[in-house]
Amino acid sequence: MTHYLLIHGSWHGAWCWFKVAPQLKSLGHSVDVPDLLGRGNCKRATQLISLKAMVREIGRTLCKDRKTTIVVHSRYGILASALSEMFPDQIERVVYLASYMIPNQARAARYFRADKASLLTPYVTISKAGFWDELHPDIYREGLYHDCSEEDVTLASSLLCREPLRPALSKLVLSEDRYGSVPRAYIRLTEDRAVTRQVQDRCIGEVGVDRVESIHASHSAYFSRPTELVEKILSVCRP
Repeated sequence: MTHYLLIHGSWHGAWCWFKVAPQLKSLGHSVDVPDLLGRGNCKRATQLISLKAMVREIGRTLCKDRKTTIVVHSRYGILASALSEMFPDQIERVVYLASYMIPNQARAARYFRADKASLLTPYVTISKAGFWDELHPDIYREGLYHDCSEEDVTLASSLLCREPLRPALSKLVLSEDRYGSVPRAYIRLTEDRAVTRQVQDRCIGEVGVDRVESIHASHSAYFSRPTELVEKILSVCRP
């Protein structure tokens, strides 16, 4: 059985995997679902939260006795990539879910700004003093959850939070012998209005993966298509 580490995206927390994690566990897999720094039980001033700090924190959750498969959503593809660079021998595979799988020396913020078709861009407030960014509630449903139930939208809307800004501004440092040694797969969300299909395909083209799957879903397939998402995760992780 596989050990999975599920990493949430920006403004969210571990709670967004509440439909996916139980399904993986019911199949006999073990699952870790941590909150990233700045939310849940990991509160810290946003000015102090860097990508390196996130790598140190999440790196502690990697198994010592067997390899971990990471499933990562949205912005924090950058974290999964940095973890692969730091701990390549402890990671079995990274599955990027509509995620910023960006190349060496790139910054996530530039990819976000370049995504002109994304509905989110005009609704993001940035605090340079507080080093955080925040999504306006007016775009929650249409930008993130347009195919999700009213119950899921209500839950998510009550839990979304400010996001530490420094990680998105960080330049990734990735090497072929470390990061490049970890197998990568990508799951596209074809109806994504946040990280659009164009950016997803750009990431695949620039970095490369050995397996690609697609789901006809919004940015939040873990809410709207959890069973199909689990099936796709298992598919790209098969030997």
